[in-house]
Amino acid sequence: MLRFKAFVSKYSYLIILFVFSALYLAVNVRMNVFSYNNFDFGKFDLGNMSQMLWNTLQGRLMYLTDYFGTNLPRWSMSHVDPILLLFLPIFVVFMHPLTLVFSQLVLVIFSSFLIYFIADINLKNKPISLLISLAYLLYPALGYLNSRTGFHGVSAAIPFFLGAFLVFEHMYHTHSFTKGKLILFWVLLVITMSGKEQLPLYVFTYAVFILFSRTRFIKEFKFSKQYILEFLSTTVMKNVIAMWLVSVIWFVLAFFVIIPNYAHYRIEGFNKFAEQLEIDPEKVRDVDLDNYFLSRYQSFGDSYFEIIINILLNPNDVVKVVFGGDKIENLQMTFEPILYLPVAAPHVLIMAVPDLLINYLTTASGVGTAEIKNHRISMIIPVLFLGVIFSIKLLNDFLNKNLEQKWKYTRVLKYVIPVLLVYSSLHYSFKYDNPVALWVNEALRKRLPSFIAFAKTDLEIAQQDELKVGDIVRLSDLENKDRECALKIINMIPDGASVSGPDYLGAHLSLRETYAIFPALHSDADYVIVDVFSRKILTILDTDTNLVRNVVEDLIKDPNYQLDAGCGNLFVFKKVGPHEKEEILPIQERYEYPAKFEFHILAGMTIVDFTIPKSIVRGDEYNLEVVFSRRDDSSVNDYIIFTTFVNIDTGEMYQAANLPSFALKTPGEWQENYYYVESNSLKLPYFIEEGDYRVFVGASNNVKTRSVYLGNIKVL
Repeated sequence: MLRFKAFVSKYSYLIILFVFSALYLAVNVRMNVFSYNNFDFGKFDLGNMSQMLWNTLQGRLMYLTDYFGTNLPRWSMSHVDPILLLFLPIFVVFMHPLTLVFSQLVLVIFSSFLIYFIADINLKNKPISLLISLAYLLYPALGYLNSRTGFHGVSAAIPFFLGAFLVFEHMYHTHSFTKGKLILFWVLLVITMSGKEQLPLYVFTYAVFILFSRTRFIKEFKFSKQYILEFLSTTVMKNVIAMWLVSVIWFVLAFFVIIPNYAHYRIEGFNKFAEQLEIDPEKVRDVDLDNYFLSRYQSFGDSYFEIIINILLNPNDVVKVVFGGDKIENLQMTFEPILYLPVAAPHVLIMAVPDLLINYLTTASGVGTAEIKNHRISMIIPVLFLGVIFSIKLLNDFLNKNLEQKWKYTRVLKYVIPVLLVYSSLHYSFKYDNPVALWVNEALRKRLPSFIAFAKTDLEIAQQDELKVGDIVRLSDLENKDRECALKIINMIPDGASVSGPDYLGAHLSLRETYAIFPALHSDADYVIVDVFSRKILTILDTDTNLVRNVVEDLIKDPNYQLDAGCGNLFVFKKVGPHEKEEILPIQERYEYPAKFEFHILAGMTIVDFTIPKSIVRGDEYNLEVVFSRRDDSSVNDYIIFTTFVNIDTGEMYQAANLPSFALKTPGEWQENYYYVESNSLKLPYFIEEGDYRVFVGASNNVKTRSVYLGNIKVL
């Protein structure tokens, strides 16, 4: 018992930090599991990361499917981050995308211990070191990084950079530059540089920090040959020079050799993609650049050289860009929670200059590289907290020198800034909506989020006895990301099949050679998953988003594909080879039609006739025929027609968009008082329970939604 008490007393600050870090980890694990089940992690970027590891295990080193459906090595997408391979052993044992997320969480969260030890070495004060470490965990940007960004190599590099810094600080303060410690130092530096293509610049600027802060260069420099030779022959300077050489070589290889020489895979893939979709390559964003991300700095030029020269020669433009738009707010959100302390340690803050420039010099709109929600702040965070440590050291040194003997409360004064630092990080976590802080706040109010999304139900409609055919009801809107449907759809896709689908399914379906973002590979993939609301790749290319409709029309007509299932906003087309298809399109326009009903839905859209089968066998194909007419000139451009089945016993709902009126002739194209006969192909998946269902056809524009009751049907 005495030994236990002595242990607790000796390591009390570390125990507090461990408990806090462990609780923080537990919260983030739960949040990330929820995000994964909620399909918040997509192909970009968690899906890409796990796909690269899976492909590596199959002998294709860091291969993935890019935006345009091309299988290529990672560096063809203008990124060089081989740090991912460090996670290969654990991925072999636990082959799941969340393995990467959990691994990164452990590394980033328990970096709080590295910050603690670095602070303790420099400040010689364990309570203050603990406070700085707690402020790190409470920092708003770290909350976003841990709970919202999935996995990125640049984030995983954080503990290795801090580890290298700690090893050097230990060697410097103990005057013990042993071979073993230097090897460890260099291993950690190399891993850091492997985190992303620009991270060698951190090693370069770190060497500058060592030169000015960890040598006698500033205090004792002399212009003599003997002094310079002796100075350069010291162990520290040998390593500084080596850091400069290695970092420059690595940086040049990444940016000027590897990325440009592999860009042709991406460019060739895009040209094929553009040809298939009849997109003019000249009218889209700069996909054909050697580095895809150069387009983010388009106001400064189109090449490395041009961008660098224009930045150097146009300081006024640089100031306008750095402090333009919402970037001042981003700077404030970055520095305010830590009381702007790193500004007092510019010799430390210089290490973050590479990413600060990369993030704040972007001129392309809608990128958000400087936001604290963005993973690109990853390596800035450890530098900021190193800056905090050295700023507090400067203050403490000043107090020790000037007030220690004059004022008895000097020791108390040393704790003011660290305490304020913790308070500030916590305060701004709530102000800036740190997801972790908000989650804990909700948990304390006993409103914990579930691990899964539940099926939609409507028992009131299901069991309403007086419901008559033609009655107008307000059912749940057709979701633009139906999580339950998505989960059931991914379980239908066999392992090894090539897939073209929406971004948000990309993490769940990443363990395969090919997963392209629809409409890429829409005529080649084994399975094509269509999300009627998805526009990601077309938005990125700044092309007509109506192209999705045209591609879906091609799939409906393609004799090689058949509709395999539909659920909510998702439709699965399976490549089965040539087979018979109806030559008549499933939606026909007529000038005259013998209307039997006048069931008004919304905005003049009216059902005048319908035919539904009495029963449906799951897995078999049936047609639900509905005849629409547009009775006035109200705007219906944004409306989507959808069908809903409501289980009479359970109230559980199954919804699916009507593909013909989405892809072939939308309500916005209907002429007033003409008739549109839609033959909607139904192939109910096996996950639908058997039973009696009520059938509704409705329309929605995500603001207004109405449905018409058409009768009952038995699902077998």
